[in-house]
Amino acid sequence: MSVKREFVVFARKATTAPDFPLNDLPGKGGRMDLVARCICNALWISHDLRRDTRIHIIAYGRPNPPLCITFDGSTLRRVSPDERNIASWIRKALKAESGRKANPGITVQKRGFQELVKELEAEGKFFYVMHERGRSIDDVEIHENPVFILGDHIGLPKKEESFVERFPHEKLSLGNISYLTSQCITIIHYILDKKLRRPPPPAALS
Repeated sequence: MSVKREFVVFARKATTAPDFPLNDLPGKGGRMDLVARCICNALWISHDLRRDTRIHIIAYGRPNPPLCITFDGSTLRRVSPDERNIASWIRKALKAESGRKANPGITVQKRGFQELVKELEAEGKFFYVMHERGRSIDDVEIHENPVFILGDHIGLPKKEESFVERFPHEKLSLGNISYLTSQCITIIHYILDKKLRRPPPPAALS
């Protein structure tokens, strides 16, 4: 199945160490608990996966930043939707050689945020930067094959936000409430799912 939705999460503290402890995801894992929740909310629905969705985590924590950790719903296997299990598969992927899949649907590559954005732009993707001062998502007709860019609990660095502005993009807001990054992903999915279920307008009478 082709990818119809993509998410990019800038995780400035997420560890790039392959031996981070599963019992301390928020601390020594560099908020790997946040990363795992984002992956879970991006890909899992009840009793199934979103096969048309992919999420990229750009990890900038020590000791080997930056790394791009990608989970692809179309090929993902054997992973359970809980923080510890997702984190354990990230750890296995970090131990594997660069670009090699530790599990179908999971890859780790040595590339940063700007490299990924350029690659996605070359594929013709349109970027939506989630921003509290952006346009309301309710007022925007979302492009096909969108890429939604989110910061972590600290936010997207201004430098990276300015970089995205070089490419086709729009800043979107989910309203006046500041949600967790993982919650934003769920809300975006809900809004897009709702639009897909919307019945077509009635035919005009001749």
